This record gives sequence, C-alpha cells and structure tokens, in this order.
Amino acid sequence: MRIKCKEIFKKYRSYNAKSVINGASFELESGNSLSITGPSGVGKSTLLNVLAGIDEIDKGEIFFDDISFTNLSDSNKTLFRLNNISHIFQSPNLLMDFNVTENIMIPLIYQGNTKHKSKSLAIQCLEEVNLIEHLNSPISILSGGEAQRVGIARAMAMKSKIILADEPTGNLDSINSQLILRNLIEICESHMITLIVVSHDNDVIDKMRNKKTMIDGKII
Repeated sequence: MRIKCKEIFKKYRSYNAKSVINGASFELESGNSLSITGPSGVGKSTLLNVLAGIDEIDKGEIFFDDISFTNLSDSNKTLFRLNNISHIFQSPNLLMDFNVTENIMIPLIYQGNTKHKSKSLAIQCLEEVNLIEHLNSPISILSGGEAQRVGIARAMAMKSKIILADEPTGNLDSINSQLILRNLIEICESHMITLIVVSHDNDVIDKMRNKKTMIDGKII
C-alpha cells in the first residue's frame, strides 16, 4: 500500500507547546521499505502514531493509496487500521494472560475470522518466525527476542499491508537483532508489505531501501 504524507503537523496540547511534527512530507511506494532516524525527541514515534491513527494530526493530509486517511471518521480509521496496519513496538505489548498462539489469534478474531482459521494462521506464522516450539508457551517464559518475533508473527498473520516498527531491535542483543531484522524484511518483501522502521541501529538503517532523517519535526 502506497503512503503519502503532505505537510503534516502535530502539536501536543500543553503550555507553550511546539509542533512535534512540523510540516513533514514524504511518499513511499507499495511494498517498499523506509528507515527514519534522527535524535531523540524529534517526532519519529509520533509520526508512526499519526500514520496508525493513534494520534490525530492538526494539519495536512495522509493518504493510503487513494484513500484520505485524515478525512475518515474515528470508527472508519479504527476499522482501516485493524485491516491494513500493524504496529510493532520496542516492547511487543503481548497479553500476559494468554499464550503465544492466543496472542496472535485475538486480533484475527476481531477482524472477523473464525477461531479455527485464526489458529491455523497463527501456527503458520509462528513457523515462519521459527517459534513453533512455543506454540502453547506462556508469554512469561519468552526471551526478549522470542517475544519480539511473536509480535512480528502477529503482524504477519493479520495480513497487514503496512507495518510500522518503532525501534524493533532496541532491547535485543546483536544475534537476536539480526534474526528479527531478517525475519521482518523477508516477510515484508515476500508479501509486498510496506515497511517503515524508526531506528538508531545502523544495521537496520542500512538494510532499508529508503532512508530519511527527521530533524525538528521535519523529514529531510
């Protein structure tokens, strides 16, 4: 899915607040990958949040293909996100009361899939990220790298057209970082998923097809 941002602005409501995103514009073709780097506090994570519809922009437009995401109602944004966008955080936000397979199944069931189909998709995606041995494992026993791979498997299973990844290797050792990065890139390339990664990791940045830097809320 093609992404186009036109002069977007975002300011958080506080006394004398400055714009966190300050007229950012960029385009990314469907199935392509992009790294966004820059100093802390320049708006990188906020940019991912507005692309996912978690935060509203104050000005500008965001398009996914020919759909003006900005002009969708809140309910339609939620529906669009559920069916098209996956967000991978530095901490994978897994539900501790459910096992590995169930964590992948839950958003699939919300999409309208049956339990049987959701479980089948979850197992298939766990195989792709080499975690089939943890099919029924509680989240509490997973390493940081394994938990992050569950997050990737969940994004895969949802058949998202866009994956937004915020420092996906930030808490991992070099071996797990390489494994997760390889998983993520291979999955996105084989399924024509558009990938945007916020990272300070040069290994991550170098493997993306496109590279941009964010400074003072602008993309350069």
